[in-house]
Amino acid sequence: MKSIALACTLTAAVISLGAGAANAGCMTKAAVATSTSADSAKWFAMETMVQNVSWGLWPGFLANGDVAGYKVTNKQYRCSPDGGMVTCHGRATFCAK
Repeated sequence: MKSIALACTLTAAVISLGAGAANAGCMTKAAVATSTSADSAKWFAMETMVQNVSWGLWPGFLANGDVAGYKVTNKQYRCSPDGGMVTCHGRATFCAK
């Protein structure tokens, strides 16, 4: 019985590692932000996503909007009015260069 459990565990680990290799260096992040305009809410959502990747990237993002060392793709936003403000749900994929 122990050998069957060990075999199943090893199989699951190999499958997990194989799946991770296909997306090596990439991660998808999401954030929600509310501001006075859609453009501003999108910026704040991206700022939060950058912070979730690494706080070390944040100063560069504030300075010039760049996410050093990463290619940002699949940026998607869904924005809607929210009591005189605008709330945006953002999502993006960050891949290490």
